[in-house]
Amino acid sequence: MGINEAITTRVRLLCKEKGWTINELIRRSNVKQSTVAEIMSGRSKYPTIITLVKLANGFGITLSEFFDDDLFLNLNDYN
Repeated sequence: MGINEAITTRVRLLCKEKGWTINELIRRSNVKQSTVAEIMSGRSKYPTIITLVKLANGFGITLSEFFDDDLFLNLNDYN
């Protein structure tokens, strides 16, 4: 799994955990719908740190907590 797939999966899992739709995350994180759509579809190869911080804040967690998941261990590529 690459980093982008891990990010997308983490966002999906956190939304599921909270019982949120992607639209609820967009509302809470104040990230543009188009940006989130690009991340979730895999079209965004390199989401910015600012975007990831906003998404984490939308979930009510820190960026460190966002990345504190086994998904990010032993990534096989960075694409």
